Amino acid sequence: MERDSVDRIVQDWARHDARIRSGSLEVTGRIVLLAGYIERAVSAGLRPFGLSIADFDVLNTLRRRGDRHGTNPSDLARSSLITTGAMTARLNRLERAGLIRRAPDPADRRGVLIRLTREGGIKARQALDAVIAASEAFLEPLGADEERTAAGLLRQLLRHHEPPP
Repeated sequence: MERDSVDRIVQDWARHDARIRSGSLEVTGRIVLLAGYIERAVSAGLRPFGLSIADFDVLNTLRRRGDRHGTNPSDLARSSLITTGAMTARLNRLERAGLIRRAPDPADRRGVLIRLTREGGIKARQALDAVIAASEAFLEPLGADEERTAAGLLRQLLRHHEPPP
């Protein structure tokens, strides 16, 4: 099996001080490095649409929620796992681009509801297709069984560490 950069790091630690238990780096180091690589691949897939990963997240959260009358920004932020302050900046940018529309919330005089525009819905779908293609290309070295195994192991780690729903 070919060695990667993490193998070299672990080997360096073993040479430097054999008492260092660096085995966990074989998993966590690879996760950190892979996260950066997949982020770059997804960002490149979104570039033709003029979207950042954050923009993609908002558009496709709206699309996935499918609220006919719109979604209030607080619910949208919770669905995206970001703060309402960060959501406001994203919504301003997406509204200027004509991808979302703000409308008064009939149930709350001070509130607004966010909806995708027609163009926003089209761009959200195209961007999702691009992200899926980038993800599939990224995972291409794995067979279907290996992909399922990796997903299961990562799910186990994520469920242990993420806050409850």
